[in-house]
Amino acid sequence: MSGRRWVPLVLVVVTQVVGLVLVSTLVVGDAPHDAPVTIVAPAVVGQALADRADAAGTLDASTTQDRREGVDRLESGAATAVVVVDLATERDLVLVPGSQDPQLTAAVVAHVRALSASLGRTLDVEEVPPRASVLDRRVVDLAPLAAVAAGMLGVAALAWWRGPQARTAQDGVRRAAASVVLSAVVGLALAIAAATATSGPWLGWWLVLGATTLAACAVTQALLSVLDVWGLALAVAVLLLTALPALAGTDPWQQPVAWRSVTSWLPHAAGLDAARAVAFRQGSGVATSLGVLVAWVAASFATSALARRERRRDEESSRSDDRGDGHVEHRRTR
Repeated sequence: MSGRRWVPLVLVVVTQVVGLVLVSTLVVGDAPHDAPVTIVAPAVVGQALADRADAAGTLDASTTQDRREGVDRLESGAATAVVVVDLATERDLVLVPGSQDPQLTAAVVAHVRALSASLGRTLDVEEVPPRASVLDRRVVDLAPLAAVAAGMLGVAALAWWRGPQARTAQDGVRRAAASVVLSAVVGLALAIAAATATSGPWLGWWLVLGATTLAACAVTQALLSVLDVWGLALAVAVLLLTALPALAGTDPWQQPVAWRSVTSWLPHAAGLDAARAVAFRQGSGVATSLGVLVAWVAASFATSALARRERRRDEESSRSDDRGDGHVEHRRTR
């Protein structure tokens, strides 16, 4: 390998190291950022408390007068806590989901407790069991990341075996078909494990994890098509940097709003959102996240096809130029 070929490799390694340090310092944390909280109280009282909670910037408070509605938000994952205000006493109740990350729950409860204390009120905490009989949050969070890693490794293995780039349209179709088959197999294997740990539904898990794996395959192949082997390095760098908070156990509501807003449009984050939606039985959330994954798959396959066509056009132009130069040289010799 020539000296010039080492330069991009060094830059990728340095970028990853610097990025990991910055992400670990600025993104991975234990403080909530706009974590959704529902306040159950009469309209005037609830709105006053919500405004006070919003002013702190750590909680995003909404109100309702119906306790059942608040509990529904809690069980569906739309709220990290529900505060039930009891005007007859100075003692309120905060409901937290049993399926939620304990670190996030502790951070949210601490801020709600501080808000209650500033009003001279006390707070009791009660845990609401998850709607599913079994719900392992570690599986919910790690299964999509495993799907992304499997997709990238599959494309990397194919690149090592067949080369990083497809030379013909038929080769491109075969690679796309291989990605679909790999995604179906990996998605099914992960879906069985996830359904066992979360009490199903396994078909929803298969759809989500298969789509996540396929998006990872398609994006990695597109980067390889455009940037050759350095595309794989870029894919690994993006995965490591953007997945680090999840790997460190940081809930999305503990990530800065700007970071969460950007990364939610990336394949692995969309897979995480879809997995949580499946676990909490949120149909609309699944549809939205699947739309993001489908968009990535379509854009990536189109990018691979365009890159292959442009590369073939350049090769044909180069061969045509070589034939022209040879013909001119032959005439000069004669």
